[in-house]
Amino acid sequence: MEPDPEAVRAYMVAKDMRQPDDHSAVTPPEVRFFLVYKHRDDAREVRETEIRREQEECWERAQAAQTAAWEHKEHMRKAREWGRANSFTVGTRGRIAAVVWSGYQQAMGITL
Repeated sequence: MEPDPEAVRAYMVAKDMRQPDDHSAVTPPEVRFFLVYKHRDDAREVRETEIRREQEECWERAQAAQTAAWEHKEHMRKAREWGRANSFTVGTRGRIAAVVWSGYQQAMGITL
């Protein structure tokens, strides 16, 4: 089955092997080139699209993790401030005591 001449022309134009305004008949070498390489290019394009989609998903997950980490850091900072304001001994770093953390969550109406 012979390929559509317009498809061959469009492919050759996309490969910069034919001028866009050249509407002459397609040649047998162009048809052979089309038949050999078109499916390879299509498969490569599908793979690249899939890779791009995976990279975008990975980036979105990384952004979500970064946002969650920032929010957690802010909650920790606010819990320390709340603990100090409510007469608890709270360090500047490290683990926050469970009593302080649960008190902060209850006071702020937070469930994490």
